[in-house]
Amino acid sequence: MGGSLAYLPFRVVRAPTALLGRVVASLAADYRAAPTLERVLIFPTWALLRGLFIVGYALAQVLHGAARRSLGE
Repeated sequence: MGGSLAYLPFRVVRAPTALLGRVVASLAADYRAAPTLERVLIFPTWALLRGLFIVGYALAQVLHGAARRSLGE
């Protein structure tokens, strides 16, 4: 029980980050196939979401490491 609670913050951050990663990948695929005007509209959204993904990924890595250290693994 204690082990699963140690990983709870990691899981809370990881789930939305994984979803955000899928959205970023989808926007990147749409960007590659879009005409110039649509690219101008897609890029700011992609850049913002990509930044959020990177922050979420880094935070998930920190929380995962902290959970492993707290359990002595």
